[in-house]
Amino acid sequence: MRSILARLGALALGLIFIVSAAPPRSAGAAAEPYVIGATVSESGPGSSLGRPEADSMQMAVDEINKAGGVQGHPLQITILDDESNATTAVNNLRKLMDQHPIAILGSSLTQTSLAMVPLAMQAQIPMISFASSAEVIQPVTERRWIFKMPITDFHTAQALQEYMKKKGWTKVAVIYRNDDYGKTGLSHFKDAGKNYGFEVVDAEPIAANASDATTQLTHIKAANPQAVVVWTTLPSANVIIKGYRELSIPYPILYSDGSATGVFLHQAGATVNGAYIASTKINVVDTLANKDPQKKLLQRYIASFVQNYPKDAPVSIFGGFGYDGVYVLAEALKNAKTSQAEKLRNALEHLTYTGVSGTFSMTPADHNGLSVFSTVVTQVENGKFTIAK
Repeated sequence: MRSILARLGALALGLIFIVSAAPPRSAGAAAEPYVIGATVSESGPGSSLGRPEADSMQMAVDEINKAGGVQGHPLQITILDDESNATTAVNNLRKLMDQHPIAILGSSLTQTSLAMVPLAMQAQIPMISFASSAEVIQPVTERRWIFKMPITDFHTAQALQEYMKKKGWTKVAVIYRNDDYGKTGLSHFKDAGKNYGFEVVDAEPIAANASDATTQLTHIKAANPQAVVVWTTLPSANVIIKGYRELSIPYPILYSDGSATGVFLHQAGATVNGAYIASTKINVVDTLANKDPQKKLLQRYIASFVQNYPKDAPVSIFGGFGYDGVYVLAEALKNAKTSQAEKLRNALEHLTYTGVSGTFSMTPADHNGLSVFSTVVTQVENGKFTIAK
């Protein structure tokens, strides 16, 4: 756990909670620590994303340091809570920059990450985001210092749309979180979706921390769609499914990967059975073939997370983003053989790495490197994720 003993620099940052994972330096160790800064949404509406991300970053740093660090350099990470707030995320980034980090990890949400981009670009420091929207890294010519771990929302929409077309569900209603994340999801069906034969018959915004969805769901039921697409995260994801069942809405309901967490299944209980959720392989690891290059890594990650961070279990795709972010950065450091900013950026831009979220094949034109094949459409059965048939 992130312990009190690891709170370095508290005087410099007032009451900000700071975490260092650098192990004690041995007498023969000459390499200086690689300092990493991170800000994620450990509280606020994005907490179901930020808490497992923070846990998993810490876990990855601990593992790497236990194995000897990166070419002898221990990793030292400072993790701040941006409270799911864009202004706080930017303020955290400014505080982290005072520590002269080699890279920045975060934030959890699209709006917090987008707010951080201009400062990271100005500082010319690699930033690895955990946000969904492709807008965080595109256009690459204007985002050359920005990378991200989650598969882009475009690929998530593509995976859902391919599945829905097979089922004949092209007349859809959309409930979307009323921010950049949700509006981007809506556009994939309302605008880009037209080219794939999709028609949005109703679109309803919902607040990230909404406690009721009756109005939105009543409108959707009246629109008589063939399916309902929900582009949000907890806690509103849970509010929507409960209202959906209470109103006996008969149409299939499909969630974006923002809801691909076992916490959602635990909170919703039987009400979520039958719902479809886009996910990475982490939620269906038991169904993977033994030859799948991710299977052993996923099993090891899941076991370690549950053991070390039971309070934030079960695992989710979001913890995987944090875990991959640290390991991708470590791999780039090995390839660059230096922490010098431009060389580290170049190494990230040409990196191939198989992680918890998929196989990343980054290029100068693609600062994410995942494809639609990293996403699976799941269906919840008896409180568990299964591959949708």
